Amino acid sequence: MLKKIKISVVGIGLMGQQHLKAINKSKFCVLHSVVEIKKHESKLIKRLNVPIYNNINYLIKENKPDAVIIATPNSLHEKHTIEFLKSKIPVLLEKPISDNIASAKKIIKASKIYRTPLLIGYHRRHNSIVNAVKKVIKSGKLGRIVSANVLFWLYKNKKYFKENWRTSKGGGPLGINLVHDLDIICFLLGPINYVQAFASNKIRKHKVEDTACVNLIFKSGALCTINISDTIVSPWSYELTAGENPAYPITNQSSYFIGGTKGSIKFPNISIWYYKKARSWWNLIDSKKIKIKKSRETLVNQIDHFSKVVQKKIKPKVTGEDGLISLKVFDAILKSSNLGKKIKL
Repeated sequence: MLKKIKISVVGIGLMGQQHLKAINKSKFCVLHSVVEIKKHESKLIKRLNVPIYNNINYLIKENKPDAVIIATPNSLHEKHTIEFLKSKIPVLLEKPISDNIASAKKIIKASKIYRTPLLIGYHRRHNSIVNAVKKVIKSGKLGRIVSANVLFWLYKNKKYFKENWRTSKGGGPLGINLVHDLDIICFLLGPINYVQAFASNKIRKHKVEDTACVNLIFKSGALCTINISDTIVSPWSYELTAGENPAYPITNQSSYFIGGTKGSIKFPNISIWYYKKARSWWNLIDSKKIKIKKSRETLVNQIDHFSKVVQKKIKPKVTGEDGLISLKVFDAILKSSNLGKKIKL
């Protein structure tokens, strides 16, 4: 009989609750316990029928799990993650890796010192769509990649902002949502050389941005523009187009567009555009849809992957170093939007 990994979840906010659902659906693990200090979550937690802790030290000393998922606010990631790594407990850390680069480096260093696996929760890497696009790009079918355009437009309601940290530094769409897009675009197109960005908080007037435009220059020479806002009523964002998370309704649109010298591709609803004959805007351009089995449960896929990492069957797909890359780009974006200058990474 397959031994199931016993996983504890620390932080039962929006993402913590999604991880609880994913664990329940996984065939490779079971929920061991939860850690949550907020009293208003207690009714939900009691229904889980597992041990409840309000302090991670009690959990580690009294009832050590096989592994842990940390879904606490970004500013607490360093403190919580290192405590578990010290105790040789593998960690799946919800993105971003931390709220600053120095802290992220300490987390990565701790993982190496204590020789304990660290995974960063960029669950889109566990989606068949993203991996299919990567395969197309590597095949050369698109030629040399010239440019990319990414849209993240959706509308977050007032209830979402009841958590005060979501209206403060690191709690806007750049820190919460863009980091996913940064991870994907770096995974697909490689390392970034320069960043330029503009941000605005004119709609909600919180201390943090609600809208931003980001320009990226990759080492390959390719360019990319990411336009992001959580104040726009729109069907064009990865969350609403990929259908990978049951929490979001599907719009059957696309939000990523990548163009090369031989063709272009859009996704999550994947289509490739190309010329059968001579490449010319005067000729009819052809298109082909790529049909793949969509990953409706990437959080479950991520949990399954994590369970295998804990069993030492495979290595992490998204490492601490991957998380640091995204954080460095994010930091450059903030600097650029504040200074109005192009920033070199």
